[in-house]
Amino acid sequence: MRGLRDAALVALAYLLANRFPAPSGWGYAEAAGAFLLPAAAFAALGRGRRAGWIFLGFLAGTAGGFHWVPEVMRSKGGLPWAGALGAGFLFWGYEAAGLLAVTLLGRLALRRGPAAGALAAAAGIVLWQAFAFHIYDFSFGASLGGVPWMARGAAFLGTHGLAALLWGLGAWSGFQAAAGAPWRRRLTAPCLLLALLAGLGGAWRLLPRGPEHRLDVVMVQPGYPPGVRLPLMEADMWRRTDAALRAASLPRPERATLVLWPESAVLGRDDRLASDRLREEARRRGVAWLYGTEGGPFNLVRGEAAGRPAFVQAKVLPMPFGERMPGPAPVRAWLDAQLGFYSAEPGDLGPGSSFAFPAPGGLLKAHPLICSEALVETRVARGLALAGGDLLTNHTNDGWFDRSPATDLHAAQVRLRAVETGLPLLRATLTGKSGLFRADGSWELWGGPMTEAAYAFPLAWRPVATPARAPWLVPALLALLGAALAAALVLPARGPAR
Repeated sequence: MRGLRDAALVALAYLLANRFPAPSGWGYAEAAGAFLLPAAAFAALGRGRRAGWIFLGFLAGTAGGFHWVPEVMRSKGGLPWAGALGAGFLFWGYEAAGLLAVTLLGRLALRRGPAAGALAAAAGIVLWQAFAFHIYDFSFGASLGGVPWMARGAAFLGTHGLAALLWGLGAWSGFQAAAGAPWRRRLTAPCLLLALLAGLGGAWRLLPRGPEHRLDVVMVQPGYPPGVRLPLMEADMWRRTDAALRAASLPRPERATLVLWPESAVLGRDDRLASDRLREEARRRGVAWLYGTEGGPFNLVRGEAAGRPAFVQAKVLPMPFGERMPGPAPVRAWLDAQLGFYSAEPGDLGPGSSFAFPAPGGLLKAHPLICSEALVETRVARGLALAGGDLLTNHTNDGWFDRSPATDLHAAQVRLRAVETGLPLLRATLTGKSGLFRADGSWELWGGPMTEAAYAFPLAWRPVATPARAPWLVPALLALLGAALAAALVLPARGPAR
């Protein structure tokens, strides 16, 4: 029964860490869960529990956090219930197995002392989150995004760095608990975590800022069925947009107005093609226009503004299984043939991967992220390094998730992109929730899932020069953890202090 109890504690901590979105007062609980998850897992292993119990805890937590997967695969993927449930267990089991591998790595290194075990756990979670194959990319560091002063640590460490802090210090606390250390020693790790986050949050205020930018934003959330090509989609989106522009008395001469439509806002045509009409739609309204569309095998965003060439960018990281079958080309072709699927092609990043549009002070650049791309910290950093950007946009088709909490989980996992890059992130969704994420860690989500809406608001910001925007941050983090782990492994083994 003790093994079952420990598995339940691991599962509960996992669910607490994924309490998305964090309502008032829940942000701290979300952060606490992200710390308690590794602490509970490593404490259980330290007490001699079998790895199977820890795996069961990770499995139950993953299944609880991603309980919506089978229903989505049944209703949107056309699978029977048995097949959808089986696919769900494969997904849950794979992710749980990765977390168990990280935990076992930490226990193995523990033979050389608690410092080695904690460093191995920290390096392991970064390797697992950043470089392993995932159907749905996510990071436990995002659990700190519910509290702005904690979230600001991502400006220095990135989301994966925050996860390393959580798992390294959580492992240390778990080792102390398993060894029966006094409570004052067990509390050293969480106190150190809070002190580090407070210090990074204070240092964030000292980072250099760029000049202030001002912009009016209009986002339209049409509530279309996901993946359905409806007649006159563009005309309907302009009808909604024009109403929002009139209601907000936009555009204004002293500011540019950016109109954002979500992923899959316009389907059924090839928007890679040249079109003077599209530029004219933006010119006669006096707006810059960036919207989600398609073109051949590509998932696209297209941008139009008066006096500027058309901007077209394809999604660089199509979602595995949902948009592109994984694996080498022969495997992908076989899977496509067996399932009647057509894999999307990935786009390329380059100097032209940001949408430049006129503003009173000169050109502004919006760097677009298509749906799940915004989950990947390294993709965002690489895109900004190549193309530059003054703000981020996220064009999302969340209609696949119906009314499940998946749209909230997606929003929570992308909210730290704003802190990492020092830029605001505008999230335009097909069916809700749309929102705004700021560089200081604050954020807003509007409306509810499966709803229609249009939002118009002014935006003023000063870009923050963050260390985490560097595309080499994750390799540098791993190199630092690896060097520290190597040093800890060659030192004489020490047990936890009692």
